[in-house]
Amino acid sequence: MTVALALLAGVLLGLLSAGIPGILWQAAAGGLLIAWALSSWRHHRWFGACALFMAGQLLAFAHAEHWRVRSLPAGETDGARLLAVGVVEDVPARDGSTLRFGLRTESLAGAVSPDTPRLLRIRWRDPHATPRVGERWRLLLRVTALEETCNFDGPDMVRQAFRAGIHGSGRVLPSAMNGLLALAPASLDTLRARIALRVGDRIADPDAAALVTALAVGLTAGMSRDQWRVFNATGTTHLVAISGLHVTLFAWLVFRGARLMWRRLPGAQVVAREPFALLLGLAAAGAYSLLAGLSVPTQRTWLMLALYVCARLAARRVDAGRLWAMAMVGVLVTDARAPLAAGFWLSFIAVGVLLAFAGEEWGVGGTQRRSGPVAHGWSVVRVQLTIMLALLPVTLAIFGGVSLTGLAVNLVAIPVISLVFVPVVLAGALTAWWIPAWDAPFFALAAHLYDLLWPMLAWCAEPADHAGLLRVAPSGWWFLMALPASLAWLFRWPWPLRLTASCALLPLAFAPTQGPDPADARVRVLDAGRGTVVLVTTRTHALLFDTGDAWNTHGTRLAEIVLPAIEASRIRRVDVLVLPTLDADRARAAALLAVERELGGVIVGGGWPASGLPASACRDSRWQWDGVQFLTYAVGGRCVLKVATGTTSVLVPGDLDTAGERALVARVGGADLASDVVIIGRQASELASSRQWIETTAPGLAIATGGIEGAQSRRRVADRWRRRSVVLDTRTDGAIDLQLGPRGWEVRASARASRFPFHWRRPV
Repeated sequence: MTVALALLAGVLLGLLSAGIPGILWQAAAGGLLIAWALSSWRHHRWFGACALFMAGQLLAFAHAEHWRVRSLPAGETDGARLLAVGVVEDVPARDGSTLRFGLRTESLAGAVSPDTPRLLRIRWRDPHATPRVGERWRLLLRVTALEETCNFDGPDMVRQAFRAGIHGSGRVLPSAMNGLLALAPASLDTLRARIALRVGDRIADPDAAALVTALAVGLTAGMSRDQWRVFNATGTTHLVAISGLHVTLFAWLVFRGARLMWRRLPGAQVVAREPFALLLGLAAAGAYSLLAGLSVPTQRTWLMLALYVCARLAARRVDAGRLWAMAMVGVLVTDARAPLAAGFWLSFIAVGVLLAFAGEEWGVGGTQRRSGPVAHGWSVVRVQLTIMLALLPVTLAIFGGVSLTGLAVNLVAIPVISLVFVPVVLAGALTAWWIPAWDAPFFALAAHLYDLLWPMLAWCAEPADHAGLLRVAPSGWWFLMALPASLAWLFRWPWPLRLTASCALLPLAFAPTQGPDPADARVRVLDAGRGTVVLVTTRTHALLFDTGDAWNTHGTRLAEIVLPAIEASRIRRVDVLVLPTLDADRARAAALLAVERELGGVIVGGGWPASGLPASACRDSRWQWDGVQFLTYAVGGRCVLKVATGTTSVLVPGDLDTAGERALVARVGGADLASDVVIIGRQASELASSRQWIETTAPGLAIATGGIEGAQSRRRVADRWRRRSVVLDTRTDGAIDLQLGPRGWEVRASARASRFPFHWRRPV
């Protein structure tokens, strides 16, 4: 186990390291490895652990460098029209009229190193486009580098791209040059796509078909937002993807079936019954893992099963801890980027807890220490509770929330889904592969089971008090207290001691609100890429200005960037959403916000012709929340917001152009527009920020948001503001957190300075 932990520590340090030149880092680690190989101490346990620590760093650094040198450089190819020839890497997923898939390029004419293989994330807005996985295509693309946003909360898009090995993104342009060059050869991915298509043809309900597809071949792109909400609220997300539990169950079923059929299979007697059953079960588990896309949980499960089978065939006894450690080493050596996936931590921690501590409920040789249905039921509950408490700190650290109903729901959902639903789905998938004409009864039964189970699961996700999913953002000290408290439940310590240790978790349940003090306001200017979004919170209220969406983002920025910030601030109700102007992207985002959160009202620049939302046209108005003044101004069909606390204020002009700036100054006057902080309008383009506007507002701090990073016009606008004030830019500084109060204002933090810099990020 020491070896596995040393390798893991080295990989983590290699992934998180920053500031050390690559050649020096490789030379230092390589020199230590050579010294270990030549040293007489190389057989010493701790010296070997140090060598593996260095090897882990080298392994992670090699993965990062391999990805970095192939990534499209920002600024050099952004917006360029390039002709790409490549192979469709994964099964395309359709979202409305847009098709999304990965393209492994063979050539990218016009790019730096055009013949370097790259994986591009492609969007094709064509309802008639039908690329299939494995096919070779020629496509005219508008290529962009990976858009890097840096916020205090939410997913790190660059880290996700690094984890998936994606080097850039592109949009297919209409062109006569687009065309299919070669059909897809037979492969595992084509088989997965064929089974997924078969499921969609056999099951009419798209939600049921999406879940069956996810359990059969591991493709979750068709899952709806409501389905993910229910699974997250009930803590059953691990059952949606093909988890280690499902792989183990399938291997066990094949193993038992092989033992029963051994004498009836012609030629099987050449091999003894036990080796035959073990190898067949291992092969079945491997096939299922490959069919699932070989995710981290399935890798870990198959490696542990393989080690167990090898030990059994060699008549050797391998303890559970060694199985766990060897599986971790195998996963890390295969893919050093695995620790960037949440499934890596959840899977290995859960299995480690199960192997190390759940065995206390069992006697030697697998005989249960206590007998009877009551004792057996309590054993199952205790093991489930132990795993849940052990995973609590890491669940909060990764997801920022925990399901309060997860324990009770999983006690029923795990056996029902794993023992009933999954076998039916697998039978349908195998039949669709071997005998397609016979798969209809299995998929029909799976759809019927979904219709029976889903209403109960949805009911558990929506209790009357809406507290099924507790979202929190605990500080670092809480994790230091919660970790030993959760570990206390893993040992057979006296109950009073366990309950006393659990008191460390009480501050989480009764944590006070994180809202600002009365008469103060917290302003977060989020990094939304080319869009703009400002979140303003007072003691008991919240206002959102804009949604972060730019042209053709279809409301996705709100889901990817805004909602995580709202969840981290524990905001259940957005009292007002201010849209500076209305377009299709902002309308979609507003509808999504109304679905995800209680929405008090929408103020729209120019008005909203027709909507089921509580929308009204922007006008000159003033209101007060918790001692903080809010003012809106309507100018030429656009909406401007000002937030004031005493003598301190922030002005958010949104989409106001130079003509609107002159009109607003003439109507309102300079005294009312003067502000301490100004968000630069029109995404810091030269369509706004006239010299009169800068002199009238006279801020101490100007913040540029959105727009095209590195554009010449953006630099000229920033220089214009710098003659009067300090300038920060969300494209380079990340999200910016401001605190306003009667005593003044301060920049509390910027995201890029607060989050530890991963070394695969490009320098700023």
